[in-house]
Order: sequence, then structure tokens, then C-alpha cells
Amino acid sequence: MNQHPLYALAENWPADLLIDYILKIHHRGIRDNGPGILARFRRAVEARPADRELAEACALFEESLIDLDMHLMKEENVLFPFVLELFEADRENLQLEQMHCGSVANPIHVMEDDHEGEVQRYARIAQLTHDFAVSADDDTDYRELMGEVSAFMNALHEHIYLENEILFPLAVRLEDRHVRF
Repeated sequence: MNQHPLYALAENWPADLLIDYILKIHHRGIRDNGPGILARFRRAVEARPADRELAEACALFEESLIDLDMHLMKEENVLFPFVLELFEADRENLQLEQMHCGSVANPIHVMEDDHEGEVQRYARIAQLTHDFAVSADDDTDYRELMGEVSAFMNALHEHIYLENEILFPLAVRLEDRHVRF
């Protein structure tokens, strides 16, 4: 088990609170912070045209934002509404019909695959930026960029942990108790 204090708390949260946290902190954070970080990344690439690793890291970050936008929409429009139905069924001790795409495990597997792709992508970004290292010669904008990208990656890892290790297993357990197949 991960020892992060938030994770210990989140393990005891009801599904609706966990989803609310993920939506308001993580989904909103990605959408609010990603475009500004990308703009700063592009400025850094323009200021360092010979730095191929930085250009590749910027391109990967841009691809990530595009892919994450689709990922977040799938969670918000497909998976989370059904998990909330499962949560309500559990509270009211009701039975539900199965999800339109079969088991809740089906969209969960898609989300987990997306998560794994992002983990690999950010590992590559970290490698290309030498773990977001800065030197005494780097300007303030570059220093801030490296800090922002590192923080974005850490928040994304938190998002992934909360879903993969807490929310998704909870959804499967709730489905096992409240869905007729």
C-alpha cells in the first residue's frame, strides 16, 4: 500500500466523494494547468532551438494533453456516471441492470490502458528533461516550466493511483453486489 496520507484517507471515502475529488482536483487541474504549461513549453523550445530533447518533451506533453482530454471525457461521460449509480444502489440496497458496455470492468480496462500510456509518456518526458533538472544558467521561465511539468506529472500519478488502486476496485466490488448479469 502506498503511504501517501491522502491515499489512506481516500481508501475510506465513498465513491461519490472520491469521484468529486478526482473531478474537481484532477480533471479541473489538467484542464486549467495543461494549456499554460504547454505555452511555456513552446516558448522554451523557441528559445532553445538546438535542444532536440526539449522539443521532443514538448511534443510528448502536447500529445498527452490531447489524449488526456479524451480520457477525461470517457471517465466523465461513461464510467463515472455508472459508478455513481452503483454507489446509490449500494446506499439503497438496490439491484441494477448491467452497464451498456457489459461489465464496469470493460471501461476500467480502457482507462487503465490509458493510464499506463501516460505513465510511460511522462517517464520519457522525465528522461528527456533529466528529471526536470535546471542549472544556475537557466532562466526563470525555464526553471518554472520544469517545476510545473514535474508537478503536473506528480498530480497525474496521484490521479492514476486514486483511480487504479481505489476507485476502480471499489466499482468492481459494487458491481458484484448490485448488478444482475
